[in-house]
Amino acid sequence: MATGTTIRTYAKINLILKVAPQLSTGSATGFHPICSWMHAIDLSDQIEMSALPQCPSEFSVRWASGDPVQWEIESDLVFRAHALLERELVRSLPVRVRVTKSIPDGGGMGGGSSNAAGVLMGLNQLFELGLDQDQLRVMAHALGTDIPYFIDTESFESGAAQAPAVVSGIGDRIQATDRVSSEITLLVPSFGCPTGGVYIAFDRFGEACEIDDQAVLTSATSGSIDPTKLSNDLCAPARQTVPKLDATMSTLESLGFHPNLSGSGSTMFVLGHLDQFEIDRIHAELPEIRIIHTRLV
Repeated sequence: MATGTTIRTYAKINLILKVAPQLSTGSATGFHPICSWMHAIDLSDQIEMSALPQCPSEFSVRWASGDPVQWEIESDLVFRAHALLERELVRSLPVRVRVTKSIPDGGGMGGGSSNAAGVLMGLNQLFELGLDQDQLRVMAHALGTDIPYFIDTESFESGAAQAPAVVSGIGDRIQATDRVSSEITLLVPSFGCPTGGVYIAFDRFGEACEIDDQAVLTSATSGSIDPTKLSNDLCAPARQTVPKLDATMSTLESLGFHPNLSGSGSTMFVLGHLDQFEIDRIHAELPEIRIIHTRLV
């Protein structure tokens, strides 16, 4: 058994996100079917894990600045992923976990979900549990519908980011696609968006329509990004739910930018690399917004 490991868990953006009304019958009642083209970006958290001789396990989650996170550790997906695996296997997995976070919280980039997936795969490796990717994804789905996407054992073992994929159903159907090359500029507000509240607004104001999975898959397998195909069905509900997001996007649009929203927000992105003149124009109107140059990986 290995004694320790250090891993990177990568953020994602939703290049396309289609959402259907929540299901009203069956075992998935209350869930919203989706079809999304998700792609990892070169922005990551770091997780250090080491096996301990005995319980209790130890957890530390801090920002890269050194500041502690603003929530109780018991509610963090890292802690919950570890607890879930112990329950599923009916055994103790004494471990020290230290997370250094760079992915903004509440921004729609899956930082917490990526961390949870990293812990599940890391524990599987550290304790030589022998769980395969499908088994890990089933467990991950119990924690959150977007976490299975981040379970990519082949990429994990090679140290790469998770492969891009078209994720559909209730997050349980994952079809890996080829990686696409593009620079991306993130526009990160100082506030987040409540995922639950955004979905409530979608149910109240969203248009009931059937998702065209094939159209999303066609875009994701074309080998490039067509800016005219990028879309997010949660953008309008997010703007209705969070007036500050609506004001921010309106200001960006008035400056000639047309940002896309990732997930339920609040992180926005544009294709390409903004130059200093463009950055200065944005900061003159929105001085608190963080601008991060990154790329699809």
